[in-house]
Amino acid sequence: MRINARRDKGIEVVIPKRMPLSCVAPFVQQHRHWIAAQVERLGLDRPVALPAAICLAAVREHWSVEYRFGCSRSWQCLEVSVRHLQIRGPVEDVEACLCVLHRWLRKQARRFLPALLDEISRRCGLDYQRVSIRSQKSRWGSCSSKGCISLNDRLMLLPFELVEYVLIHELCHTRHLNHSPEFWALVASYQPDYRYLDRQLGRVQSELPGWV
Repeated sequence: MRINARRDKGIEVVIPKRMPLSCVAPFVQQHRHWIAAQVERLGLDRPVALPAAICLAAVREHWSVEYRFGCSRSWQCLEVSVRHLQIRGPVEDVEACLCVLHRWLRKQARRFLPALLDEISRRCGLDYQRVSIRSQKSRWGSCSSKGCISLNDRLMLLPFELVEYVLIHELCHTRHLNHSPEFWALVASYQPDYRYLDRQLGRVQSELPGWV
């Protein structure tokens, strides 16, 4: 049994498959001081703040965000000027504002990621069937046995070189649906420094802004 603490997933208790659930509470109680320290370190006890700015690092765009109160229950998300986003509605509802921002991020990802995937696919000669944009909690991307690729909309917040690596990684899965030596050799043929990029990808997961 172990306890993980991550900003994106909170506190997570992982137990072996056949371990009785009655063992969990005493284990958590035993490690309560460590858990409290991690909650404070990661800011899990603080409410999520609405961002005043959003950096779409993948496309090197910095957006300012303005929240304007509206009396109706309807919401508007307007790009009112160059790199300026305006959220209109009952903005005292933080959770609702976050949902609006998430939808906007998904829209940006749909504009950019499929076109980039298509470009890399043609460059590498690695075909895929279709692409979808989702909001996975623990994966940057995935590839099915039928060659259907799913990409995380939060990729828009990562530097371009990491986004490119994720897309190459998933395209290589259209040839090898595993992480065998043959798979990594194929990745290396297109991205020689993939080991470094893979380490960076693991690090940035915990550095994403709280609102996502």
